[in-house]
Amino acid sequence: MSNIPIYAHRGYVKKARENSLQAMKDAMKTAAFGIEFDLQLTKDRVAIVTHDLNMKPLIGISAQTNELTLAEILRKKVKGDKAPILQFSELLSWVNEHNIPMNIELKESFIGRPSDIEVIVKKTMHLEHIHFSSFHDDVLQVVKKVNPSAEVAFIPTKKFDWSNLVNMDWLDVLHVNKNRYYKPQYFKQAEIANKKLRFYGVVGKEPYISNPHPVIIGWITDEPNRIAIAQKKN
Repeated sequence: MSNIPIYAHRGYVKKARENSLQAMKDAMKTAAFGIEFDLQLTKDRVAIVTHDLNMKPLIGISAQTNELTLAEILRKKVKGDKAPILQFSELLSWVNEHNIPMNIELKESFIGRPSDIEVIVKKTMHLEHIHFSSFHDDVLQVVKKVNPSAEVAFIPTKKFDWSNLVNMDWLDVLHVNKNRYYKPQYFKQAEIANKKLRFYGVVGKEPYISNPHPVIIGWITDEPNRIAIAQKKN
């Protein structure tokens, strides 16, 4: 039996659109401890809660978020949904009111934008349960520079050299895919480097959920209720 914190991946998306405010609210009605979501940056430097850099899947415009102003984005209806794309400021207002734990993934539009990363970090410094994740280590290093006490989590790809973990003094955690990385060799590298792991992609059917490796400190999932049930099994 375990009781590792569960984060709802892009909110709870059984009924609501991923990364929408309703998805976040729905997530906190489940067994989730907190929410995971993605931030992209608009042309006029407004953080919006969305995963893809290209806006075509959401609003039908084949352009990157950082090529469009917030006004241009909001003028378009989201496909199949009445709710407009969520601004980070709107989400943060709700988070502040309810003290919701957050995993903020900073996406590629934040690369080379240290001042904009600083704005996000400073807006969240008062929160107790928060960490930042990204595929981009330079983005996370800016977070750490702005707030040395902030927890940062790197998301590795296949090309990542795990033996280099010991040299990443600024890094706290890795967020890793369960299919690729739930293996003894990666646990060993994490232990050597004194790093922790959160796994994403878990669905509650994994045999290790109730008795995970000691380096694991969190689950990121579309199925928070199933994970909670699986954790209670002996």
